[in-house]
Amino acid sequence: MRPLAGVKLFFVIGACTVYFISFAQAAPFVYSSYFVKETFAANTMVGPVLLANLSKEEAVQRIAEKVNQWRDSANIKIAYQEKTETIPLSLFSFQVEKSVDQAVDGQASPLIVQMNGESLSPFIEKLVAPALLSSLNRKQLEKDIAAVASQLPANPPAIDLARYVDSQKTAETMQVSEAVISDLGKQRAEITAWIADHPTIEVKGKSVFSLTAYLQGSLSPDGMSLLASAIYQAVLPTNFTIVERHTSRSLPNGIPIGYEAKVDKENRDFSFYNPNINSYTLKFQQTGSGFRVTLMGLPFAYKYVIKVGDIEYFAPKTIVQYSSRFKPNERQMKQQGQQGMLVKVKKEIYDENNQLIEAKEVSEDFYPPVYAIEVRGLELGDDLPQDAADQGANDALQSGQQQQPANEEEQEQTENSQNPSKQTPKTADEQNENTPYEK
Repeated sequence: MRPLAGVKLFFVIGACTVYFISFAQAAPFVYSSYFVKETFAANTMVGPVLLANLSKEEAVQRIAEKVNQWRDSANIKIAYQEKTETIPLSLFSFQVEKSVDQAVDGQASPLIVQMNGESLSPFIEKLVAPALLSSLNRKQLEKDIAAVASQLPANPPAIDLARYVDSQKTAETMQVSEAVISDLGKQRAEITAWIADHPTIEVKGKSVFSLTAYLQGSLSPDGMSLLASAIYQAVLPTNFTIVERHTSRSLPNGIPIGYEAKVDKENRDFSFYNPNINSYTLKFQQTGSGFRVTLMGLPFAYKYVIKVGDIEYFAPKTIVQYSSRFKPNERQMKQQGQQGMLVKVKKEIYDENNQLIEAKEVSEDFYPPVYAIEVRGLELGDDLPQDAADQGANDALQSGQQQQPANEEEQEQTENSQNPSKQTPKTADEQNENTPYEK
């Protein structure tokens, strides 16, 4: 009987041992399942939402609330240069539960967002020219827009579609503007040689281009001015901003009125700002006795039309000099006069439907008249001594030379795109005040 009792006691003790061990192992699981919630650790995030100390159910609810708040006030925009379009937030689908399931404890995880690319197309087509649609990287664009939405920003910067255009295929082939200088005159040799060495100039995006800084004195002042005038004419019908520009006191030959840009090596520069994110290229080509400047790059969102107004002319006055060396009633023209000119230049901006959006004045160029000088003989009966007469003629000549603008003196006309400086021209009478002349 004793061996049987020992066996029974062994089995009882073994069963109790298994029971207590099993209870010890299962108790924490049962406690955590029924009495303690499983929560995320500190620094756990899904998108911009912090989930520390939240259960999965609470995390889903917290993210859903943030998404709904974002839908009520957010704006996501796409843009192409100056044009923008707001994307409807209904195009975004947030996978909240999936995002929570994939969250990594103690780390930042993405908020999963899907976007309806088909519904995005009409908004893209409102901004981008049809010729660029085939060069647009749509997949990357949709991916980046969804990434912006996943951060639930209130008013993020607009996404510029120019970043998603294959510029290598378009910038080298698309001509957006051009200008031609028909006659180079005495500067033909140096301009031709310079073009051979510099067939193109890159105008980088979001930067100011300075012609004098680029040339570094490689051309004469007249050569630089011809080059600047051609570039000015090419970039004027764009959204570029003219930073600095000057004009002469007389219009140089070969440059159309309204398009002159005077440059020298010390005080006068020609510079402009490219507000676009993409670069443009100035391409130079010799044409007969002149040269052509072509601006290559992405087409502009708007159409820019430059209109040079009617020229207002100012008749020159005549300075009369008397000399005893001339016979009575004898006259001789020492210097031919040149009429002055005033012209206003405007820029008109049109949309894709050729509707006028804005018209603004960009410059007012004034070239003062150059006086004529005439020498006359003394009339009979005049008792002016010969020395005094000659001295009076010399004084009149000096007075005329002071009034006459020298070729080296230039009329400065620095202009800003938003506030172009205007120089109100003097009338012919004001120009000749206290000067001996005869109409």
